[in-house]
Amino acid sequence: MSAVDREARSLRSAYYATRPISRDNLVPEDPALGLVAFSSPFDPEPSLRIEDGRVVELDGKPESEFDLIDEFIARHGLDLTQARPAALSPTPPEQPRATEARPTAPPTPPPATSTVSPTGPVLRVDHSSIALFDSIPDAYLEAAADLSMVYIDRSVGLNISEGLDCLTAPTDEAARNHCRRTDHRNPAYSVDPAVLDWSHPGGYDRSRWVFLPWEGDCASWSDEVDCFLRMVEPIVDDFDVLSYQFSYLEVAAGSDIAAAPGGFLSDNPDRTDVFDLEAFEAAHPDKVFLYWTTSLARGIGTVEAEQFNDQMRLYARSHGKPLFDVADILSHDPSGNPCYDNRDGVAYQDENLSDDGLDLPAICPHYTTETDGGHLGSVSAGKIRVAQAFWVLMAQVAGWRP
Repeated sequence: MSAVDREARSLRSAYYATRPISRDNLVPEDPALGLVAFSSPFDPEPSLRIEDGRVVELDGKPESEFDLIDEFIARHGLDLTQARPAALSPTPPEQPRATEARPTAPPTPPPATSTVSPTGPVLRVDHSSIALFDSIPDAYLEAAADLSMVYIDRSVGLNISEGLDCLTAPTDEAARNHCRRTDHRNPAYSVDPAVLDWSHPGGYDRSRWVFLPWEGDCASWSDEVDCFLRMVEPIVDDFDVLSYQFSYLEVAAGSDIAAAPGGFLSDNPDRTDVFDLEAFEAAHPDKVFLYWTTSLARGIGTVEAEQFNDQMRLYARSHGKPLFDVADILSHDPSGNPCYDNRDGVAYQDENLSDDGLDLPAICPHYTTETDGGHLGSVSAGKIRVAQAFWVLMAQVAGWRP
């Protein structure tokens, strides 16, 4: 190597030595900082407790505190026929007892029976989730159908229940006529029959999923929270999954549901709100409580609806709540295009309101024939798409991770 080459190599090496990446150092293990891969003195004592064929404790942590990794190991990572003898057998100190439980292979199939857990990744089902409906594995369809579920709602909830009933038919062709209405009074909003296409031997069994209308004086959003707690208290032990939905009437113009303070997400001394709902959930940690965004109408589309539904999405995400985003589903047409309220200067049947300059998410006209309301009965696409999305939601509650 010439002197010129040696000089070039030296300058290049000197330059490389100045870069931050070249200053990385090997760090010695330090258990106090969590910088240790195995056998930390801070590791919990190994334990494995099984009750009725179900792992209810791992390494001293009860099932109610399982994180995502604990949940996966408990439900899919252990052969319980080997785990119980292994947990009871003596083991040397250097070999944690839990490692003797033989892992299943492969750890991907669902459990034979449904698994309900409030823990795990945050779950949100919206309009983009409907494409998953046809890919739900049969095992998770069975697991979802095995879950007992109740939800409470107004008339749109009844429309959704009718959509779930439609899917109990093995094909769309075999379903009742109200399940197959693709033609709209305004041909511009008729849908491709393929939107309503489904086929599954035996249909989709929703026999354990119950819809209830509100009972009593449940006029305001706060009344509805109170009614929900009152209605489900005596039947909570009969269901795995419980929920209710605020309708579009609760987010009409002038509603204070999104107010801060004073709204649903505020701690109100004189109103029933999310804090009361959270307290009820805490008293029933073995149940799954679903959160919903509201239904929407052609005229609601409102600022209040947009604000509240955005608040619900943020709350569900930040608090780990499973969210059924009905507002997002209803405000996107079958092609995924957003839909806005009827104050747009566009004639629709006998309605032609002037444009107010606001684009507020509202139910797509493809899903209702009402000019100001938002019921899903006259045409079928809305209730079928929401029902399909609900199956995607329940399959994930049952453990499916698409």
